[in-house]
Amino acid sequence: MKKFIRRAAALLCAAVLLMTSASALSVEDARELLEDLYIDELPPGAYSAATLEDLFAAVGDPYTYYMTAEEYEAFNTRVEGETSVTGIGASVEYTADGILLTGVLAGGGAVEAGLQAGDLIIAIDGAPCAPADETHRDRLVGQAGTTVAITVRHAGGEVRDYRIQRRLVEIHNTSTTLWDGGVGYIDCDSFGSQTFQYFVEGIREYDDDAHIWIVDMRSNTGGLLSAGVYTTGAFTGPGTILSTRNRDGRYRRYNFPYNYLTPDPAIVLTNAYSASAAEIFAAGVRDARAGILIGDRTFGKGVAQQVFDRGNYPELFDQDAVKITVSRFYSAHGNTTDRIGVIPTLLMDPNLSQDAARLLSAGEPQRPEGYLRLTLNGMDYYLDLKEARREENRMAFDAILAALPPDAAVASGVRSSWEETTVAEVVETCGGDVNSRWFADLGDRAGADKINALATYGILAGDGSGAFRPDDTLTRAQLCALMAQAINVAYLGQGRFTDVEDGRWYAQYVNAMAEMGLVNGVSAGVFRPNDTLTLGQLCTFMGRLAAYLNCEVYDYMQAQDPAELAQELPEVAPGLRSGVDAMTQMLADREGHTVSLLWDELSALDLNAPVNREQAAVVLYNLLWELGILSY
Repeated sequence: MKKFIRRAAALLCAAVLLMTSASALSVEDARELLEDLYIDELPPGAYSAATLEDLFAAVGDPYTYYMTAEEYEAFNTRVEGETSVTGIGASVEYTADGILLTGVLAGGGAVEAGLQAGDLIIAIDGAPCAPADETHRDRLVGQAGTTVAITVRHAGGEVRDYRIQRRLVEIHNTSTTLWDGGVGYIDCDSFGSQTFQYFVEGIREYDDDAHIWIVDMRSNTGGLLSAGVYTTGAFTGPGTILSTRNRDGRYRRYNFPYNYLTPDPAIVLTNAYSASAAEIFAAGVRDARAGILIGDRTFGKGVAQQVFDRGNYPELFDQDAVKITVSRFYSAHGNTTDRIGVIPTLLMDPNLSQDAARLLSAGEPQRPEGYLRLTLNGMDYYLDLKEARREENRMAFDAILAALPPDAAVASGVRSSWEETTVAEVVETCGGDVNSRWFADLGDRAGADKINALATYGILAGDGSGAFRPDDTLTRAQLCALMAQAINVAYLGQGRFTDVEDGRWYAQYVNAMAEMGLVNGVSAGVFRPNDTLTLGQLCTFMGRLAAYLNCEVYDYMQAQDPAELAQELPEVAPGLRSGVDAMTQMLADREGHTVSLLWDELSALDLNAPVNREQAAVVLYNLLWELGILSY
């Protein structure tokens, strides 16, 4: 049988705007466009809609909508992320102690005066501005050429007065600075037509002095596909960055044709609002092992849109436009980001991720003593323990330790050499307030590290007391909860089964998995949520999950030949063969050897036997790991 061979993947789009019924486009023309281009079949309600608002509401896709001329102009401005402002030339945050500078803008008066991120404005024109709010910002902006007097407390405690000239400053969606210690920092807020050029200019300016790059994608909601592809290639080099699959099942690959702009690793900062092209970038860096991700799981937008306006259809549009979901996209390893998002290498509070990235940006020390070496996603990162234990860095250091899975590769510097150690030993040695996510009742079980790794990534929950209860059998409802937590979804719509009552703890998970087609009932409208899960059922449901997560798995399973499966798995019941094949024969490693996702040889297992919690968790971990969705 043909083995699963990894290939490539995926795509993008932007933010959601409100719809309006006022339009130049007719309902009939809009419906025809959707019939031709929308990724899925239109629901029945789309054919009875009398207005554009009703039509797009019936489609039910938040990324497919109509835009008036005004909304289309605002949409383009938002995607580009380009604007200008007259003021001192700094990005700010309001705090109880004053106005904190979070960045200074090239060409502004603040950078000319020598101000830096971390400086605190405590007075404006002699008047205190603590606690700071929007009214104090209004006193900083004003007519170009005028001046404003400010009192600044620097990070080191020095207080100094400045007179800053207000200037018109262009604000771009991407800015690049060089931090102390040879750390390049790229702050990217959206992906517009100039974003890749900003990456090129920033990396070329500072790459000789930088040994590592921090790329801040927090709250970046996406933008243009081409910008997502090319900025990813800046760190990964030539090759396929993503692929898309349209409604007809046809794929299109998107490649970066040039060499990378820097050989240095990237640390990508993410949060729950990193979406679309930002997820393409994060997944691309992960898949190419060009760096690591720190922060929260990303938003989970894995569908791509195209905008249609008078440039495409001059007979239908004037200044208005329609944005339509036309394809699904996949990362370089074939994995979707839809719903599941991108799981970071180190999962932590995104408010701590920048400080954590700084700690991991120490260069390789000449003398290892006093350092930790973390090998993450195939690359070495160094952490100065003296610096990490400083009061201002302790929370970030503890967050790093809590985010390490138990089998992460860690080495401790001992005199002039490195000695391999464990995460548990590091936590015990370094002390601090490390909130371990591991379970207390696993001991030295064979699946302990895999179970604790899933817990580290927030995929597994125990019984509320810190225990996992690995020997307990698993019900069909509990498996739905496990899968839903892995994908990061829940379902709040109408119930799908008569025996899954609204309000039961598992209802949202069972209904979510059924709505996605990953599980099915035992008969019409009946799920039997409390029945014990069997190994055969586990293989069936996990096979469907694999096909949802990875386009190559999907194609493989779509092409399965029942006669061929019967020859290869004659001892397996016909209804179970597809799932069993997916779990035992579908995946191949880089050497072409078959990889089984089960915990033992199939010949030693009974497909009708009940599955316990440990076994189900091990299969889920193996699936996510072999697909590259978990990568550390």
